[in-house]
Amino acid sequence: MAFLTSLSQALLYAFGPFFCYPWKLLINAAVGDGYASGYKHFRRDHTTFLNLALHIVCLYFQVASNFCLLACLDTRFMTVVRPLLDDATFALMESTHALSLVTAISWSTVLMQSPAPASCRLLSAAVIFAAHFGAPHLPSDPAFIEYSSYALFLALLLLCQPTNKLTYAYGAGFGAWFFGCFHLSKLAGGMYEDQAATVAAAEMSALFLLAFLSMDPVKKIAFFGAISLKVCFVLTGQRDFAYMSFAFLAMLWQGVSHIVTKQQATLMALNKDKSSKKSPDEAQREKVAFEWSHVSYFPVLLVHSCHASLAGRAYLASKEA
Repeated sequence: MAFLTSLSQALLYAFGPFFCYPWKLLINAAVGDGYASGYKHFRRDHTTFLNLALHIVCLYFQVASNFCLLACLDTRFMTVVRPLLDDATFALMESTHALSLVTAISWSTVLMQSPAPASCRLLSAAVIFAAHFGAPHLPSDPAFIEYSSYALFLALLLLCQPTNKLTYAYGAGFGAWFFGCFHLSKLAGGMYEDQAATVAAAEMSALFLLAFLSMDPVKKIAFFGAISLKVCFVLTGQRDFAYMSFAFLAMLWQGVSHIVTKQQATLMALNKDKSSKKSPDEAQREKVAFEWSHVSYFPVLLVHSCHASLAGRAYLASKEA
C-alpha cells in the first residue's frame, strides 16, 4: 500500500500537479477522493476577493501553459508517427492536435460531471477549450504567458494591497528571477541543445524521485521544479521545459496569494494536519486521494467558490459541499 501511494503521489506531482494529461484523469477516477471533499476544503481556504482573483490569474497561467506544453508534445508525437501515416490521416491528426484535444475533452467531461452549479461547470469547461484552441495561436516565446501572468498578479497585489510589504517583495523577488534567467540565457543559452533528450531524462527522473520519496512534496517540488525546469529551458532552448516550469511557478504564486490574504493553502494545510487517528499509511493514502481530486477539479472548484462568494454565501461546509 505504501509503495502504491508513493507511486500515485509521484505521478501526481512530478508532471506538474495542476497540469492535466489524458492518463491523469484515469488515475483520479481510480484513487481520487471526489468533488464534495475537494470543494469542502477548497471553499474553506478560498473566500476573499483577492485570494480568488489571484487564483484566477494562476488558473490562466497554468491552463495556458498546460495546453502550450501539450501542443509541443503533439508536434513531437506527429514527427514520430509521420512515417506510419498517409498524407490525409497525418493532416487530420496534425490539425486537430490530438493529445491536446483528448485532454480538453476528457478534462471538460470530468468537470461537467461534478455536482457544481451548471453555470460553474460550463464556464470551467469553456476555460479548458479556450486554452486548447488558443494555445497554438499564442506567441511562440513562452515568456509571453509568464510575463503577462506576472503583470496581472502584481497589478492585483498593487491595487488591493498597496501598503503590504509582501506585494513589493513579490514584485522585486520574481522580477529579479526573470532578470537572472534573461542574463543566464545570454551567457549559456542553448549550450546543451544537442543533449536535450538526456537533460529531459535526468530532470524527469529527479522530479519523480523527489515526489516519490517525500511524505510532503508540495514546497520541495514547487521550488525545485520552477527553478530546475527553467534552467533546463535556458540550457537547451526547448520550450517544453519552460511551459512545464510554469506548472511549478504557479504553485509558488498560489502560495503567495495565501500568505498575502492570510488564508491557509489547502495542500499545505492537509500535509500539516496530524489529527488523524488512522495508521500513517492509511492517512497518507487519504491525503494523496484528496490531492488528486483537488488538482483535477481545480478549475471548477475555483469557479464554484467565486460563484458562492458573488452570491453572498459565507463558508458553510455542510451546505455547500
